[in-house]
Amino acid sequence: MTSPFQYFSEYLNFFLLFSALLGFLYAIGEFFSYHKNRKQILLGIIFLGTSYLLFNFYLISSGTIKWLYPLFLTDLPIVACLGVLLDEYFLTVLEGKFRSFRRLSYRIVPLTSLFVLIVFWNFWNKTKYLETQSLGLNPFLSRPLFLVLPTILIYIWCLLRIFRRISKQIRWSTFRKNYTLKIGIFIVGFCLALSFNGLITLARGGQTAHQLSGIAIGIFLCFLYVLRQSYPDFFLEVRKIVEDEKKAKISQISKLDHKEVRGKLQNLFEKEKIYREEKLSLRELAERMDLSSHQLSEFLNAEIKQSFYQYTNFHRVNEAKEKIEKEPDRSLLAIAYDVGFGSKSTFNEAFKKETGTTPREFREKILKKHPVRSSRS
Repeated sequence: MTSPFQYFSEYLNFFLLFSALLGFLYAIGEFFSYHKNRKQILLGIIFLGTSYLLFNFYLISSGTIKWLYPLFLTDLPIVACLGVLLDEYFLTVLEGKFRSFRRLSYRIVPLTSLFVLIVFWNFWNKTKYLETQSLGLNPFLSRPLFLVLPTILIYIWCLLRIFRRISKQIRWSTFRKNYTLKIGIFIVGFCLALSFNGLITLARGGQTAHQLSGIAIGIFLCFLYVLRQSYPDFFLEVRKIVEDEKKAKISQISKLDHKEVRGKLQNLFEKEKIYREEKLSLRELAERMDLSSHQLSEFLNAEIKQSFYQYTNFHRVNEAKEKIEKEPDRSLLAIAYDVGFGSKSTFNEAFKKETGTTPREFREKILKKHPVRSSRS
């Protein structure tokens, strides 16, 4: 009679098989994506390897490995390959770099060759496996240390490289402020925790250990499916954050005190009214602020959201508006020269761009509000 525990174990094994199929479907989805690129191909291969790993865990957990004995121990080179591919994937995503297929093959081909050798080794040892089973023992639970240890070392080495890349590319300040990034890092952390658990399973063996480890990975795949369905733009947002971080890393203003630079800029424009100098240039302003032209230009675009000319004309037009309101009978050209414009045409163009009206139209509106004042063109 079958015990409730055996029924439960069968359900868990079914979930393992289902998870392996889900991983395979993920891989197919990445391979046949409309916008296929190198990152998606890598991700597809990673999902394919995970699918095979789960299938192998199912074989050991359910005991059906005895019918597919050539696949025994083949999960070890697959795990090592997954470590290498994950390292390559994070290199591409975080740093925008990638190794040539030739360089990558130096790592993958030996592991693939090991996979083939293990399959032949299992065929060679078929008789030994059968003899062990005839004694009532399970020959598929013990794992040779000379295969397990290199696998674990390779995978841990790859994980350490991934940790290093994440810490280099994503600033702590960005992590603290961004909720989406926190979820993304949590997913990566959970994935790495599953990896360590899987390594322990490989080292210790045992049907229950393989079953539980595989189920944890399967639950993670189900979580990814739900996340993709309920929040389809999540990974795009994480990718955008990573791209912004990469730009910040190569930025010429990342090491500047932004508050200090902003203060200097406000002092020059609001107190000293440097914009009144007709021939004021980006280079001259940068020299006064002890910055390079590139640094000042980047600061204005990134922090103020304006170019040098937009920022300068903004202040010139604002003062021109004040002067027109206070002295509506004064010549518009004189006001233009006072605030730093070199000609009437550039004054009219900048004024209309900022206010939507010409200086003359603006003055007419002022005079309508205050009819006691007289005007002249």
